[in-house]
Amino acid sequence: MGDQLLSANNTRDKRNPITEFEDEAEDGDIVRDDRRIRKVPKVLQFKGHNEEDYYTPKLVSFGPYYHGLEELRLGEEWKHEVFTTFYSYSGKDKEFFLREIFKVVDQIRNCYVAVSRDSYDDEALAEMMLLDTCFAIYLMRLSLGDEEKIMHFYIYLGLPALPLVLRDLYLLENQIPLWFIKFLGNTEEGWELISDFSISASAKDRRLKGILRQGEKQPFHLLDAFYRLFVLELENPNEFVAATHRDLELDNAGKWPVKKYQWWPRRKQNPDEFENPKPNRQSRSVTDLKAKGIHFKPSSDCLKDIKFKSYTFYGQLQLPVCLFTVDSKLLFTHMIAFEMTPESGDEYTVTYYVSFLKSLIVKSEDVKELREKKILFSSLDYDEQIVEAIKEINTGGYGVDKMFDDVKRAIENHCSSKSKTWIAELIYTYFRNPWTVTALLAATFLLCLTFLQTYYTMNPK
Repeated sequence: MGDQLLSANNTRDKRNPITEFEDEAEDGDIVRDDRRIRKVPKVLQFKGHNEEDYYTPKLVSFGPYYHGLEELRLGEEWKHEVFTTFYSYSGKDKEFFLREIFKVVDQIRNCYVAVSRDSYDDEALAEMMLLDTCFAIYLMRLSLGDEEKIMHFYIYLGLPALPLVLRDLYLLENQIPLWFIKFLGNTEEGWELISDFSISASAKDRRLKGILRQGEKQPFHLLDAFYRLFVLELENPNEFVAATHRDLELDNAGKWPVKKYQWWPRRKQNPDEFENPKPNRQSRSVTDLKAKGIHFKPSSDCLKDIKFKSYTFYGQLQLPVCLFTVDSKLLFTHMIAFEMTPESGDEYTVTYYVSFLKSLIVKSEDVKELREKKILFSSLDYDEQIVEAIKEINTGGYGVDKMFDDVKRAIENHCSSKSKTWIAELIYTYFRNPWTVTALLAATFLLCLTFLQTYYTMNPK
């Protein structure tokens, strides 16, 4: 197959993809990977009467979990159209591709939960994965600016449908193993496509491409790749902040900052946290903290990079830089669902970050303050939209006590100290706008006049 499915261009890789795949299996053991594409935990699926369903695909299914639904029939028809238009001229017929997929069909089946031969025999599973993977490759190339595919999509579905289709690629239950995407095409070029799309869809910097190859195991699916891009540590936070201010020109709408990363070490769990749980601490919004003399500063965009420093008369809370788009709520929702599966580890980084953000942002003034400090960037029209989006992200009831407990405790200790906050409260109360300053000066002036009048009345010359 070589480049035939991945590139769909006139140039084709002459190497044998099956041989390449077997070599990778021996070196990286991607076939014997014990990870699975899980279903959304039940605890997250409960929703109110008017709440939108963020876990079910809207137009297209990928993989077996939603395959064959009547409401997704248009997407199924479109997959056949894409395969016929872009991949049939490769010189090989559909049966050729299916024969090659049969060689790894058991490995494909093992990537999903409870996909038995009673529900999908080998032939049905192979054909489904062929069409789904070709369509996923088509969408990734389209979103990265392939003009031929953009025009093709525009003619048949119209560009307004593109965001809806791309969002279906983010869903936890709608994933395709990345090794299979590489298997259908050239391995190296497959990683280039996956890396470019992951970085583009999550609004990260292109210099992260090499990071996705690090670690004992590479990302298992696209959502896994997105997740890793959000929980990596920045190598030099000061360099990041300088680059952000330099490259963004600090407009309040916000664009894409320049970043550089390395892995973040796992936080060791303190067993005393279970034996001696700490009491819940008071949640304070951004504006409440500002009134206590706490200033806000961007750290990096690693979601773990939250720090607090307390000084004599003020405090400083460093928060990750985050871009909010129309897809952010959906992406955070599914990264949280992914965190609750065995494949993600046990840190719940995104869950705790969102919970912490919920306590900080309760009204549009909170968003405005973080925008002005270059911590939140948004492509949305109104700050209220960010407030609502954060409020509606389902964290499954998890709080912030574990990962950010030290930060919460330090903030509470600072806010409870009268010696550290009285000056800030004085300034916030009387000097935050010209009218309060004018009123204070006028009151002081009148008080002085009253004092002088009383003094001269009691001590006439």
